[in-house]
Formats: sequence, C-alpha cells, structure tokens
Amino acid sequence: MKIAVIIVNYNGESKLIPCIESWIADGGSESDVVVVDNGSVDKSISILENQFLSLRVIRNACNGGFAKAVNQGISQSCQDLVLILNNDACLVPGAIRALQKCAFEHPNAALIGARLVDQNLRPQNVVAPFPNAWRDFLPRFLQRLFLPRGQIGRLEAEHEPVSVPTLIGAALMVRRSALKRLGLMDEDFFFYLEETEWCHRAHILGFEVLLCPQALVMHELGGTANRYQAASRIEFHRSRMLYARKVEGSLAWFVLSIHYYFSSSINLISNAFAVVMTLFQVSRLRRKTRMYAVVWLWHFSGRPSSWGLPNKCARPKND
Repeated sequence: MKIAVIIVNYNGESKLIPCIESWIADGGSESDVVVVDNGSVDKSISILENQFLSLRVIRNACNGGFAKAVNQGISQSCQDLVLILNNDACLVPGAIRALQKCAFEHPNAALIGARLVDQNLRPQNVVAPFPNAWRDFLPRFLQRLFLPRGQIGRLEAEHEPVSVPTLIGAALMVRRSALKRLGLMDEDFFFYLEETEWCHRAHILGFEVLLCPQALVMHELGGTANRYQAASRIEFHRSRMLYARKVEGSLAWFVLSIHYYFSSSINLISNAFAVVMTLFQVSRLRRKTRMYAVVWLWHFSGRPSSWGLPNKCARPKND
C-alpha cells in the first residue's frame, strides 16, 4: 500500500527540513511529499525548494487553516494511504512500515494514528475522548479525579493496534478509499478539533479509528500554542464552540458560549489581582494576565472571525 505525506507549514523554518528528512530516512519517497504552506513569511519554503527538488509545494497567500491545507494536499496526492504530519514532528525509523502494516491488517480503519513521543521516546498524549459540553464545566483536577476514563491518554500499556474514540492529529493517516464516504476534513475548523470531528464522522459511518502504537513519531508538543498563546486560546474556544454546534447541538453551544465568557472574565480578574498583589514583579503572571485580557476582549467584542492566529484569510463568522 503506497503512502504519501502531507505537511502543513506555517513559518516552520527550523522544523520543516528535519521533518522531511525523517520521512526520507524511513524509506519514504521525496516525490510522495506534498507541503502546503499557509502564507509563511519566513524562509522555510525557499530553503525547502533549494534542498529538495522533486517534492510538491502548494503556496497559499494567507493562512486558510489546517483543515483546508490538508484537503489541498490530499487532492494533490493519489496514494492508497495519506499521512498528515505536523511540521514539528519527525518519524522514528520503522514508522512508515508499521503504519502500512496496521492499514493492511485493519481494512475497516479509515483513520490510523501513530504513537506520539518526545525527544527521549517517552509517550505523549495521543488519544482523547469526544468533547462534552457538560464535562467542560468541571476543572481539570476534578475531571481527573471523577472522570479518569474520560481523560486524554497516552495508552502506554498498549503495544498492539487498538480502536480508540479520537486521535490527536500530529501524525494521522487516512485511507483514501474511505474518503468516498468519510469526506475530507471540515474546513469550518480553522485550528483545533478538525481531526476530532473527522474521527466522530468515521465512527458514525461505521469505520474504525485505530491507534498504531508500533509507529513512533517524535513531536514537539504545543509548538504553535506556545508561540501564540492568546491567539491559540481564541482558536481553541472558537473550534470548541463550533464542534458543539455541529455535533452536540444548539444547547451545548449556548452553554459553552456562556461558560467561556464567564471563565475568561474570572481568569482575567484573578490573574490581574495576583499581578497587583505581587507588585507586578512576576513576569509569568503578567504574561498570563495579558493573554486572558485578549481572550476576554475577543468574547466581549462578539468573537470576531478575524481574531486568532496571524495572517488569516478572510473567513465568515462561524462561531
């Protein structure tokens, strides 16, 4: 079963080349690589094109979102399997063969995820439960205490392919033959939860969503979120409410809408109070307060669609 790789890039100058090199080192063909660039302003694409001659590059003038870029890449490939790989991820040798083996042995699996690990090969979170608006009201420590089975998990004890609810999409493979029924990623999602909605759709259609723990992919966890903290938080809130509206229903959307506004207000007030009480001396508290101020202002301003990650293409308001 032939496999292509789709890499979505946005200002990934220091990460993109190692990502592609890991694909080639694991036996992947350069000609099976499609890089979709979402309006980068760094030198990542010029460096890429100077180093690799036979891969395909799609240049977008602006950032249209992860799902749209993935769909562009899929449309420019024809292989049986398509691996969607973050530009801050690198394959551990043997990953391609393990993914192909999982796909061959589980023909009903539409979506197959690799095990994500850090630089020391320690497992990261790779599986998540389906979002639930009512669970979102509980603080995370209470969720861990009372709903342990509903938490994101590493599944460290699993060494054989296992069916899961959803997969974290840093290294997610789709079977092309399933796309006729499954469809492409939902482009209403700009960043976050597009793979979760895809997994939900797959389950509804009777497909299997599979974790392939023998396939290891090193992943720099939270690279984009760490660079753009407030913008990433806004994108998550937007995507989470969109998922609620599309999957959980209007009531769940309304509940989350109210919850996010008030929780953002409380976070802003409590952190601002902490900044004052520490006489503005703690830089971490100042940064968190600025972040919560931006997120709160976004909610207060009616959640404008233009806010969030930089260089966004114009989009209709969808939350």
